[in-house]
Amino acid sequence: MTGAFYRPGTIRPPRPSRRRETIRRAVLGSVLVVLLGGSAAAAWAAVHRHPRFLVRRVVLTGVPEPHRNEVEALSDPWIGRPLLSVDLDAAIASLSSRPWVARVSARRAVPDTISVQVEPRAPVALARRGDDLWTVDQDGLWLAAYGGGPGAPRFVVLDPSGAPSPEEGVVRGARLLARLRAEDPELLARISEVEILSVGFAVVDAPAHLKLRLGDDALAPGRAFARWRAFLALAPELTRLGLLPREVDLRFENRIVLKAPGTEGPRTET
Repeated sequence: MTGAFYRPGTIRPPRPSRRRETIRRAVLGSVLVVLLGGSAAAAWAAVHRHPRFLVRRVVLTGVPEPHRNEVEALSDPWIGRPLLSVDLDAAIASLSSRPWVARVSARRAVPDTISVQVEPRAPVALARRGDDLWTVDQDGLWLAAYGGGPGAPRFVVLDPSGAPSPEEGVVRGARLLARLRAEDPELLARISEVEILSVGFAVVDAPAHLKLRLGDDALAPGRAFARWRAFLALAPELTRLGLLPREVDLRFENRIVLKAPGTEGPRTET
């Protein structure tokens, strides 16, 4: 027996379209970004303005005393400013441009400190600049006017007045001292002054109280200093005979030219 079968219809909720779902997710994402951004901005503002994060201390490391005021003039305005607002990159660039600075770095230390580390160029000699003396480094760079004073280190004095230009002369003089420092530090310790000539050098040997003339070959490894040593070996005998000169010319291979003391006449040769 067959009968009619009734199946009630099923009511299904409408499916949201993909477009509506994408829009909903985008809106939720935007709201989330705004909330997070607002929280971050609020936190940044709180840290930026909070008295706990104001600069209270600046630590300077490696700054030479003659340049301390120069660096403090740059760093003192940081005191009382928000730690995170201080432009350290600008400070590093400014200090790096100073001739006496080899390298510089700076960092923040939360909550209230900035540290500045400076590696200065070490002075190795003094150079005449007009009527003043300036310190210069091993590359012949002018660093600062020399203050001197008690306890100041001893420096060789470079006189570039005989060179084509003071800058070129000081560079050549610094190279001569560097060559001596590498090859014969004992000879370097005898020098009180170096006059840089258009060609070569006139070196004052302080213990011997005389001037030595060196050629430009003194800048090459192992050349002129052997002749200087040879003269020092002869000096006691020359002194005994009363022949110690006031000027010695070491510019020639296998020959030492002596200028007799107290005369302006021809030189004798040894």
